[in-house]
This record gives sequence, C-alpha cells and structure tokens, in this order.
Amino acid sequence: MPIYKPEEYDAVLARIKAAIKEQDIQMGPVLSEEDIRSFEQKHQVTLPEGYRRFLLEVGDGCDMFDGYDFLPLGAKREVENYAEPFRYEEHWVDWDNMEEGEEPPFGNPFTSGTLELIDIGCGQTCELVITGPCRGEVWHFCEMGVQPCCQRQDFLGWFERWLTDGDDVDYFAEFPY
Repeated sequence: MPIYKPEEYDAVLARIKAAIKEQDIQMGPVLSEEDIRSFEQKHQVTLPEGYRRFLLEVGDGCDMFDGYDFLPLGAKREVENYAEPFRYEEHWVDWDNMEEGEEPPFGNPFTSGTLELIDIGCGQTCELVITGPCRGEVWHFCEMGVQPCCQRQDFLGWFERWLTDGDDVDYFAEFPY
C-alpha cells in the first residue's frame, strides 16, 4: 500500500469502513475534534491528517489479531518527546555493529516523534511517525532496529493492508535490509 495523498483519503476511508463492516470488526468510538486537538496541544504536535481523519470518522482502536490491540490514542505510552523529530529516514539495523556491552538506543530518543500503534510483544512495536521527514509513515521497532513497515506507507495504507491481508500480513516481505 502506498502513502496516500489527501485527495485520496475519502476513497481510502470508504474502503476501510466497508472492510471493517464486512469483517465485523468492533472499532473503538470515534474521537471528537476537541479530543484530538487536546492531545495535540498537550504534546505540542499535529497528528498526520490521514490518522486524524481515521480517528474522527472510523474509530479509535480495535482488536487487530490474536489479542494484539490497535491502541486507542489515550492508551499510547506516555513519552515526554512526542514533538521531538523522529531521527531516522532510512532503516537502522545496527545490532552487528554495536560494541560489546553497548545497549541499543531504545526508548527516548529512539522513539522520539512516534506514537505506538501496536505492541506486538518481545520488544516489537508498530509506530506512527508524527514528526520529521517520515511524518505519517508507520515503522516497525524491535531490539534489532527500526524500519518502515513493508514498503513505505502511511497509517491508512498500513491499516488497509491489515484489513486486506488479515493476520497473514508479512510486514517484512517487501523491505530488504
């Protein structure tokens, strides 16, 4: 799935809503503009437009697969640096190049400028980049590093891909590292 342009959002959101209804997925309630604005003001960020539209028109969170939840906005981990720029533009997989005893740069500032969408477990998360040059993209984080999920895609593309492929999504199939 690509990174959608704002003029494509209406059609993409219509497809997502239809797939959610067809698959009988129970979404969390939609958020109000006031709810979103309050979050943005508190954390000094502006959420990517596709994600904002999703929260306003589709819902906030759901059970995606096998007990892994697409986290509602209020359930995101509290970090002090939502507004700090996300520092990666390309994947970072540097486990092999780390010095003995060196710890990978997890937590702040590793996750600066991101919102956690799913905690997959075992230190793996899918994060929405909300600041920096990759703003709007969904990236995969793990102890080995960070990378875009599949080809570079935005939140709507990421969610639509899950709706299309279900639990069989291989988020690494298209991303060589």
